Amino acid sequence: MTQADLYGGIVSRSFAGRLERGEHDVTVETFWAILDRLAVSADEFRFLQQEDHPSDALRLEGQIGTAYSQQNFPWLRHLVQRYQTSTDPQERELATVADLALRSFGSASWTPTPAMLALWQHFNQLTTWGLHELRLGTAWLEIAQGQHQPAVLWAGIQKMHASCARYVSPTADPFHVTDLRASFDLVAMQILLLGQVQFRPYRTYAQTLYRALKAYDRWHLSTDAALSREICLCLWDWYDGDVAAADRRAATLENLPPLSASLNTHAILTSHRRHALRQRQKRGDSHA
Repeated sequence: MTQADLYGGIVSRSFAGRLERGEHDVTVETFWAILDRLAVSADEFRFLQQEDHPSDALRLEGQIGTAYSQQNFPWLRHLVQRYQTSTDPQERELATVADLALRSFGSASWTPTPAMLALWQHFNQLTTWGLHELRLGTAWLEIAQGQHQPAVLWAGIQKMHASCARYVSPTADPFHVTDLRASFDLVAMQILLLGQVQFRPYRTYAQTLYRALKAYDRWHLSTDAALSREICLCLWDWYDGDVAAADRRAATLENLPPLSASLNTHAILTSHRRHALRQRQKRGDSHA
């Protein structure tokens, strides 16, 4: 691409020359126009500017996600210890998320750290969540679960849905927020179903979430999002809906090939099948 191809109609030829020599700054609007002309996104520009390396925070986020999905808890613990005192606030926040994942995995009772509570309060104070918060939404849910405030939990679920809707059009999901929402909804559904005996509003919230998932246009879902949706529907039917339908859906899910998105499916289904049966027995449900 020649200089004229790149800057033509955006800045003058002389300005372009001075810009490339580092003698000029440009406005935000001009900068975006140049990136658009190059067909380079802001994230890719940063990657290129850093000599083909992602940012340290983005790399750490990926490491935490991989460690958790593989249930590699020694590695996750190493990441927490290494980054919890980092001078980079993003790295410290991600270390808090990793610490939260360690504490909450397989444990019904754990005490949030001051850093976790600060993260929770920060999310609560925001009117709308941006992409960064959407990526960390499940961490907020885990903290909210332990606060025992049903109205606050439901408000956060609604905020997640409204915030995701900002980034999605009827024909496109350029930031893949549907995947983020699906992962969030799967955690939310489990919290609501497990807690509905202790907190009566949870049953209504779970039913509302179930209806929203049923109404979702599944043809716009990725494989990961569709899997999360199917698990949610299965779980709700076991607890409060059609048990036979849940059993049929579970049989299909359990026969899926071992893809990364389905690694924890069997454990989730096995655990909730037992919990749902116990809840129905306590209610005297004829389907128990």
